[in-house]
Amino acid sequence: MRELAIEIGIRILLFGVFVFTEFLDPFQRVIQPEEIWLYKNPLVQSDNIPTRLMFAISFLTPLAVIFVVKIIRRTDKTEIKEAFLVAFSGLGFTTFYLAGKLHCFTENGRGKSWRLCAAILPLYCAMMIALSRMCDYKHHWQDAFVGGIIGLIFAYICYRQHYPPLGNTACHKSYVSLLDQNSMKKEERPTADNATGLPLEGITEGPV
Repeated sequence: MRELAIEIGIRILLFGVFVFTEFLDPFQRVIQPEEIWLYKNPLVQSDNIPTRLMFAISFLTPLAVIFVVKIIRRTDKTEIKEAFLVAFSGLGFTTFYLAGKLHCFTENGRGKSWRLCAAILPLYCAMMIALSRMCDYKHHWQDAFVGGIIGLIFAYICYRQHYPPLGNTACHKSYVSLLDQNSMKKEERPTADNATGLPLEGITEGPV
């Protein structure tokens, strides 16, 4: 319970830092005459994907996917707790999460295209959002490309913090679930050993 409270506190702190930096005055740089052509873009009155909707999709999609998986597969509570803590990594994390749940890169899931398509769908949505930002002249393609790479790297780091590699046969389970299973097996082994080592009552040694 204490570790969970610490994790939630850290995420609240990070979210507070994000909100604080979001409302800071933007950095201003002097635009040189030879690069003015880069900023001569038409004014777009309404974005294809508004900023608020974009953040809502990035934040709520992982949570929705996790709870749908919970309902379908009846995932245990420890796995939902760990997934909830790292859910805000965005659509990239959702892709890794679905790829692990559907065993896209193990022997059970290879060759089944619907699993791969379902896992890639959140990443495809992220690409469409990035393209819409370029179509609305909010960012250059370099910004979207580098931002996408950074986002995928951090999403994978967050995923591997709590889940095994995607090629692992147990990639659908979190480390917390695997540790709980190992601890239960260790507790069962001594009881089995003690049962085999108990003296047999009522049997006495005597001459044959």
